Amino acid sequence: MAFRHLNELPLGDKVFRIELASDDDREVTLTLTGWREGAAAAPIATGKLRLPVEDVASLRIALNRALRALAIVADVSEPIPDRDVLRELYPGHGAPWVPQHEEELVRRFHENETIARIAARFGRTPDSVRTKLRELGHDPRRPEYCPPDGCLSWSRYASPALLGATPQE
Repeated sequence: MAFRHLNELPLGDKVFRIELASDDDREVTLTLTGWREGAAAAPIATGKLRLPVEDVASLRIALNRALRALAIVADVSEPIPDRDVLRELYPGHGAPWVPQHEEELVRRFHENETIARIAARFGRTPDSVRTKLRELGHDPRRPEYCPPDGCLSWSRYASPALLGATPQE
C-alpha cells in the first residue's frame, strides 16, 4: 500500500513541510523539512523517522505529545487531541458517569488516592475526574482535600511512574 501525504506551512519568510510516506506495507517514513522562502537548497530544519507500520498507532500518540510540548515551548495554546487519540489514552473518555462509579470516585478521593490513579482506574483524563469531583461537591482545589502527595495529583498529565507507584501508606 503506497501512499504519500504532504503538508506545507508557510510561516513568514519560512516554509515547513511534513511528509508521511510509504512504498510498501512494512515501513512508514515521516520527514520534516524547513527552509527560508526561495532558499530550499539550504534547509534550516531537517529530520526523518522510519518506523514499522505496526508502530504507527503509537507514533500518533507520541507526535501528539510532541505537539503539546512544542506548544508549551512556543507559548501558544495547547493543541486539542483528536477524539481517537483521547480514546486510546483514556478508554472512558466521553462515556457518561454512572452512579456506582461516582460513589467509588468520591470514596477513592477521600481515601487520599491521587487524581492520576483515580483517572487511570476509570480510564478518564485527570481533568475529567477533577470536574466530576467538583460537580459532586468535593472540590480537589480546597486545602482540606489536598492529598498527602503534596497535590502532585493536580498535575495535568499523569506520569507513568506515578500511575505505577504503589499506594501510599
